[in-house]
Amino acid sequence: MDVRLRGGPGDGQVVPGGGETVVWQACVYEITSEVSHGRGRDLRVYRHRPDCCAPYGRGSEDRCE
Repeated sequence: MDVRLRGGPGDGQVVPGGGETVVWQACVYEITSEVSHGRGRDLRVYRHRPDCCAPYGRGSEDRCE
């Protein structure tokens, strides 16, 4: 299943994924109830978690994974 990312460095990207979270280039995105239209179908929207992104100080002890 493909999903659309919102916010952060991956904003607007359509990537394969599913479940509660998606990881894209060391950043975590969480599922929302939003749906976006793209590639001829509906895509679930995942929101960026700025506290769980390598460029923003994401670490191994912050329970982001």
